[in-house]
Amino acid sequence: MGIRLKLLLLISFLFITAIGNSLFTFQLKVYEKNKLDWVSHTHEVIYHSERLLNSLKDTETGQRGFLLTSDASYLQPYYAGLTDTETHIQKLKQLTIDNPEQQKRLTSISEMIDVKFAELNQTIELLQYKGDNNAAIAIVKENKGKQYMDKLRNLLTKFNNHEMLLLEKRNGDFKASRAKIDTLIIVQVIVFTFLAILTFLFLSKNLFTPLKLLLDSTHKTEAGERLDISDLIANDEMGYLMSRFFNMSEQIHKRTQILDFKAHHDQLTGLKNRTKMSNEIEIAIQDSLVTNNKLAVLFIDLNDFKILNDTLGHDVVDTILREVATRLKGAVRSDDSIFRVGGDEFVVLIKNSKTVAEVEKIVANILKMTKLPVRIQGQEIKIALSIGVAISPDDSESSHEIIKFADIAMYAAKKDKDTYFKFFDKTMAKRSSDRK
Repeated sequence: MGIRLKLLLLISFLFITAIGNSLFTFQLKVYEKNKLDWVSHTHEVIYHSERLLNSLKDTETGQRGFLLTSDASYLQPYYAGLTDTETHIQKLKQLTIDNPEQQKRLTSISEMIDVKFAELNQTIELLQYKGDNNAAIAIVKENKGKQYMDKLRNLLTKFNNHEMLLLEKRNGDFKASRAKIDTLIIVQVIVFTFLAILTFLFLSKNLFTPLKLLLDSTHKTEAGERLDISDLIANDEMGYLMSRFFNMSEQIHKRTQILDFKAHHDQLTGLKNRTKMSNEIEIAIQDSLVTNNKLAVLFIDLNDFKILNDTLGHDVVDTILREVATRLKGAVRSDDSIFRVGGDEFVVLIKNSKTVAEVEKIVANILKMTKLPVRIQGQEIKIALSIGVAISPDDSESSHEIIKFADIAMYAAKKDKDTYFKFFDKTMAKRSSDRK
């Protein structure tokens, strides 16, 4: 077989292999992106479900405050809660339109919300228009409102449990697709390395070595020099082709790393999201028990976030959230972790602290770093945080409980106008349970 035919066959084989690999890689990339989109979709459903429950609590808080004080200003969170509830319900219906089972649950939730709101509206109208506070209080004491709220919590819990199962499945699908790409990378490295070696041996034997030897021999002959045995030894010249094969595999690996980062990080702030938060906290708790250190979980909420969002718009609020994330990263230590778990909520994991005083110092540093206003478009906007702190193992050795306790402490700090942070204590849990 002539050299031309051999070279043509080799080039054709390499071309077909490259095209086939590109098409296969593209299909895997599209498949993996689809899995990642579903993971993000499920996170969004869970977020709106949690905000829906908070909106329901706001309406109840506004009603109780109005009935107890007859102060119309308490109706502000009530009406805001009505609006937010409808917004979150519509968003959930839109997000779960492809899931008949969840749509059925949302229908039940909407019906129960209507019943709950009718009871709230009845008591408010009795006081607001008829001045009959006793009749309104009597309706509250019938405890039907609490029963409605318990049913709503139960329905939302079933709704969230279904979404959590979907999230676990979709995370598994995403990891499986990522594993396929990792396997493809390994196979590509092996195959392309093998092809590179074969190509090098072929070209070196049939083209480069004979040509180089011929040229070198010609130059020596023209110069009148004597040829020796070393003139018959060829050098390696396939490095460029091999590097191109490895570069292709490296690009696929980088794309995989980028997709992995997006799956576990918040796109707006670049912080970690809630996907692996509980697992990371659980590991840190076990490490602290071995090293006899303490760890702290800080639950942070941006005060007046809804007001900022309504008055300044989403773009300005996004800038504020990015700035808060930057300042939080500058306020904690390099081995601590920061998560964005909601629209205006962050969780900070403080590891390897010897004393509670060390944690207090970091909290003070966070408040100091966020004290300065954010300057946007020539306007200074004040940042105010409410921080709840829970300590392990002092408060709990469970990641689920330590996050819950920090959240409870944060709400206690938000209610106390004299401070921006509070450490969890057991009385807070009791007051939280009483409110429920």
